[in-house]
Amino acid sequence: MRQFLLDVELAPLQKLSVTGKDFKYLAQVLRLCVGNSFEGRLPSGELCTLFVVERTKNRIVLQRIENCETDKTALKSNCADSTGSTGSTIKGGMNAALVAQNETSCFLPNGSCCGYGAAIWLLQCMPKASKVDDIVRQCTEIGVEKIFLVNSDRSVSESKKNSGLKIERWNRIIKEARQQSASPVNTVLHEPLAMKDMLKTLKICLEERYAITGKVPVLLVLTEAPLEAKSLHGLVAGKPSTVVVAVGAEGGISPAELKMLKEFGFEMLHFSTNVLRSETAAIYGVSTVQSIMTEFDLWLYKE
Repeated sequence: MRQFLLDVELAPLQKLSVTGKDFKYLAQVLRLCVGNSFEGRLPSGELCTLFVVERTKNRIVLQRIENCETDKTALKSNCADSTGSTGSTIKGGMNAALVAQNETSCFLPNGSCCGYGAAIWLLQCMPKASKVDDIVRQCTEIGVEKIFLVNSDRSVSESKKNSGLKIERWNRIIKEARQQSASPVNTVLHEPLAMKDMLKTLKICLEERYAITGKVPVLLVLTEAPLEAKSLHGLVAGKPSTVVVAVGAEGGISPAELKMLKEFGFEMLHFSTNVLRSETAAIYGVSTVQSIMTEFDLWLYKE
């Protein structure tokens, strides 16, 4: 774990009792014990240091500390651990603090990180549910800010059932992926809707972002065939602050939905590569956009 996501804000020296699934993860997977300290990310996006001050059979008590060495020394004398274990700082190679220092990070006025090079949003037509798991996990690790799931014309009926239970599962996957990857981007998943209804939701989100940034977004829909002779470098040459990537389900995007996307303002983009599965196209698409945007100042677009 590179960071622990907290559901509530913690003031310096304030304590938090962790139970349930989070307790099992901290205690059984990470094997945290009294005396360990590690990084946490508050709902505001701020990083903080958390210290384990107590551990029992069904809960762990964490305390936010500021001056790590001074506070830890003072706290250790008051620690209580029914397991008899003691520990120290949990360290990994690339921790959350180092990730947060990425010079390509993009920030909103409230200080929250929305991506690298640009905020990337994914409009994903629903493939099979098991494939959505992988798309959500990997897009979160990459740093995609918003994922819009679409019950498209070519989505299989199985993927459209029990969406409420699946949303809970996918949000859990997002949390786990953010903790593992130390992503400062608060990835938000939008519940599945038909294409027409999801475009209304997307319009509202884009208007809200434009009111903040004043920059027009770039909207891209990936197509299997080269329907238009446009390059990705050319489409993002204006250095947009937000890029939306639309990807079809198995079988691609229906002609009717492709027409809706074009009327909405999406540009058709074809990658000169092999035919990709839906889940591969999603990861390939957002990764390519992110790579180009993070290296924007290193390449020169020529007419």
